[in-house]
Amino acid sequence: MKKHSILTAALALTLGLQGAGVTVHAEGTASDASAGAGKTLTTVTGTSNHAQAVYKAALPFLADSARLPQAIQYLNSNIYAVSPYQATVLILKLENLHKAALPVWESRFSGSSVQRKLTSVYKAGDSMAKLAESTEDAALSTLLKSAGESGYKLETAEGSFFPVIDYAAYRKYKVYVMSDIRDYITIMATESELPSSKDNGLVIGWSEVAARALNQEQFAQHYPKSNRITAVKTLYSMYVTDTFYGQNNTPLFHYDNLEMDLEAQKAYTSILAKNNDSSPYLQKLDGLMKLLKENGYKQDASVEKYLKDEVPLT
Repeated sequence: MKKHSILTAALALTLGLQGAGVTVHAEGTASDASAGAGKTLTTVTGTSNHAQAVYKAALPFLADSARLPQAIQYLNSNIYAVSPYQATVLILKLENLHKAALPVWESRFSGSSVQRKLTSVYKAGDSMAKLAESTEDAALSTLLKSAGESGYKLETAEGSFFPVIDYAAYRKYKVYVMSDIRDYITIMATESELPSSKDNGLVIGWSEVAARALNQEQFAQHYPKSNRITAVKTLYSMYVTDTFYGQNNTPLFHYDNLEMDLEAQKAYTSILAKNNDSSPYLQKLDGLMKLLKENGYKQDASVEKYLKDEVPLT
């Protein structure tokens, strides 16, 4: 999009952007110097009018959770036609709608009859559509199909089944939105495809825990005013806790002898050897590892004090 068109679109969308709370980053490409001014203006105006029409047509779909399937279909088919500003607003509205509708979907899956039926059909990694095809129960099939068409996937933990937002499906929008939301989608899709923990224990390795924390820290550093900064910071806080404490069923220090988990020791040592930057997260991790090396990688009073001072539990 031409630079002047970006400024025009930004002004035209001020109210919409405020409503979605989206951070606007000026990332337009410069006008082609070889193009005639008249030709350039005609092209930009035509594109802008069409984009605005597509944008406005999407809004009614994103105002009612019952129309989530139609909203997703419309965005999948038309988001290419709008500006990055408009695409960002629409995708944030879609996520807001997904979040608002989730409790209702959770209640639909929470009944004991539905839970019992899901036990016999659930397969990790299967889409809602595939699960719907695997059951002969018409009501369950309809529920699963509808949830899938509305943008949810099925997860399980502690013996229960529940829907979650399928952020992996948002990946198709990355090319159209602003850079902060593009990176936000990457972070959330990673969480959606492989949650970090289940049943009070980590299901990813210590290296992956640190890698995700670093990505989230970098997001906060690059986009401090992003509309999704709070969400990412909340996620980052969880990963900091996992890094320095572990979880109940996968503690960083074994309960019986207070020794540091050997795999965590190897992972953190490797990460620190490969990364030498100004990351506050890595600085705190480096401080902990140096202290642990001095005392044979065991938790003692000095380690407890370090953790309490540098990464206190909240």
